[in-house]
Amino acid sequence: MRLNKTFLFAVLAILVLTAIVLAIWLPSKTKVINLDFLISDQNNNFQLEEGENLEFRISDTTAFENAKMLWEFGNGDSIVKSNKVNYRYKKKGKYLVTLKIDDKFEVPKYIDVIGVNRNRAIDSVPKIHAVERGYVNEQLVFLTNTPGIKTWYWEFGETGTVDAYESQVVYTYKKPGHYVVKLKTDQSRFAVYHKIEILPLFNPITTEPTDSLQIVANDIKTRLQAIADASVRSSNTYYKNLRHIEKQYKCEDEEMVIVVNGDKYNDLYSYCQGLHYLDGKGSKTILINEVVVDTIRCIKKVNVTQNIIKK
Repeated sequence: MRLNKTFLFAVLAILVLTAIVLAIWLPSKTKVINLDFLISDQNNNFQLEEGENLEFRISDTTAFENAKMLWEFGNGDSIVKSNKVNYRYKKKGKYLVTLKIDDKFEVPKYIDVIGVNRNRAIDSVPKIHAVERGYVNEQLVFLTNTPGIKTWYWEFGETGTVDAYESQVVYTYKKPGHYVVKLKTDQSRFAVYHKIEILPLFNPITTEPTDSLQIVANDIKTRLQAIADASVRSSNTYYKNLRHIEKQYKCEDEEMVIVVNGDKYNDLYSYCQGLHYLDGKGSKTILINEVVVDTIRCIKKVNVTQNIIKK
């Protein structure tokens, strides 16, 4: 009888010791139901992006205030810090983030870091091509040809809002004054501006809108005639008028072709040199009869009608 009691006592003692050992070691490396952590993105678009500053913070800071916390980010990087940390992923992908507390508790969480398209246009700064002076009710052309741009926002300073969404637009001012044209695009960080003066018409009811193409054509005709009339020694007149045509009407990195009398083709520079250094100049000269263009900016072809006259 005494042996049975001794045996039962021994068994009971073993069970008690086992329970104590389990109570001590069982929580190690286990998950805690009330333990969790939150992730916040810097730009608040609810997406975790590569290169973005991400904030990882424990949900209940009071429960583990003095605990040792190890943050593992699933790519070999880790940070030992309490409560919250900041981290940037250099590459997109899926990662297992694990928070370990006092080497006893851990909370794993999978996250998906997405890639961000950071490609930009080669030249994302747009340039506005437009006249600096116009008239009320005149159809004015505004153009930008910067590569890589898909969306344009034009504000012409008269309505107080966005007026057009194309790369080339025609706008008519209703009132005279000085205006600032604003252009913003999907590829430019800052807007670009262009100042324009709008002059009144003396009789806006009966006067037809000014023909911008004819104004440009007449201006080019005047410049070409000045080059033709200037003496060979007058290089200032030659370069002044040539540079005016280049600056006002020629596109950068694109040729302007001069078609003479419908059949002779030449580039702008060669044509102007021929006008200025005409063989036998002094006894004869070239008369520019007519100039025709099909646009007012970025002109690629100019039709010239001319003939040689003797003095």
